[in-house]
Amino acid sequence: MRKRWAPDGTMRFGLFWPYSRTPIPSEEVARRNPDVLDIDNHVRLARAAEEAGLDFGLIADGYAPASEENSRVGFQDPSTNAVLWAPQLFAATRHLGFVSTMHTAYLHPTLIARLGAHLDFLSGGRWGWNVVNGFREHEALLFGLENLDHDGGYDRSEEATTIIRSLWAGDSIDHTGSHYRVKGRIRRPLPAETPLLVSAASSARGRIYAARHCNYLFAAPNDARTIRELTAELKSNAAAAGREPPRIIMLCDLFIREEPGRAQEEYGALMESQDAEARKVWAQHLSRINPHGARADQITAFAGTPAEIAEQIVSLHRDSGLTGILFRPIIWQPEEISRLAGVFGLLEKAGVWAPPAARGHSW
Repeated sequence: MRKRWAPDGTMRFGLFWPYSRTPIPSEEVARRNPDVLDIDNHVRLARAAEEAGLDFGLIADGYAPASEENSRVGFQDPSTNAVLWAPQLFAATRHLGFVSTMHTAYLHPTLIARLGAHLDFLSGGRWGWNVVNGFREHEALLFGLENLDHDGGYDRSEEATTIIRSLWAGDSIDHTGSHYRVKGRIRRPLPAETPLLVSAASSARGRIYAARHCNYLFAAPNDARTIRELTAELKSNAAAAGREPPRIIMLCDLFIREEPGRAQEEYGALMESQDAEARKVWAQHLSRINPHGARADQITAFAGTPAEIAEQIVSLHRDSGLTGILFRPIIWQPEEISRLAGVFGLLEKAGVWAPPAARGHSW
C-alpha cells in the first residue's frame, strides 16, 4: 500500500534510525546497544516500530568520521548506508515508511533520481528523501571539495530538486543551470507520485528551501513558543512559493520506563556516561557545522512513564500546534521501542493521534 500525503490534524511519529551503535559518544551506551552492522537487529527493530504504531524511520548518513575520539567509542563509526539499508527494511515490513539521506553536494541529481525511483518502486511507495546539501568539511574533502558554503549549498539543492522532480515525472529535460547540466530522461520505473521530501535545515536560508519544496521539516525546538515562531516562518515562506508549509517534526530523545522516576534517573546516568574527550570534540564540530540550531546534545528529552510522556506530548501539541515527533532512542533494543504502544494508546484517547491503519498508513 502506497503511503499517501494526507495530513488530517493528528500527529505523525517517526524513529531517528540507529545508523551507528550509539547516538551519543558513550561507550556505556554502545555496550548496551546491538551491533549496528547486523541487519537482523534492524529487521527486529523495524517490526517492533511498525507494531507499536510508528509511521516511518529516518536513516541519516555520512561519509567520514568527525574524529578519532568519536570512532573510539563507537559513535558514528562504523555506520550504515541510508540507501542500501532501506530495501531490507522495506522487505521486513508492510506499512512502515523509510526516509533515506542523500547529499546534493556529493551525488548528481540524475543518480539521486534513479536511486529514489527504485527505492519508491521496491517499497510500494513507502520511501522518502531527506535532502541534505552536504557541507561538512571533513566529508567534502573525501570528494575533493573545499570551502563549501553552508547556505549557498541550498542554491545547489534547489536546482537539484527541480531536476529530480522533472526526471521523476518522466520528462525529457534539457537543463543548463549554475550547478548542473542535464539532458534526456531516466529509465523506468518512475514514482507514481513525488516521494516524500524532508529537510533538517536549521538556517534561515535552509528553512526557505524546506518551505519551497518539502513535506516535513525536522527541527529541534525546545519549547512551544519556538515551535509557534518556526511555524509562522514556514507558513510565510511557503505562501510566497504558493504551496502549503511543511509539517514540523520535532527531534527528541526517548526513554520509557513503567516505574515513576526510573526513566529520568537511568536516562540521566546514560547522558553522564559520555566520554569527556569525545563529547568535547563533537561539541566543537557541531558548533562549526551548525551554528544556527540546537546542538544534538541539547535536544528535548521525553523520559518518563508512558503516562508522563503522553501528557507532555499532548500539552506541547495543544500549546504549539506541533504536528509530529522524531524519536531518537538512546537504547535501540526492540523492546524499548515496543514501550511506545502504551504512549500511543493514551495519545489516541486524547484525540491527538490515530492508529496508522485508521488513516490509510498516510505520511
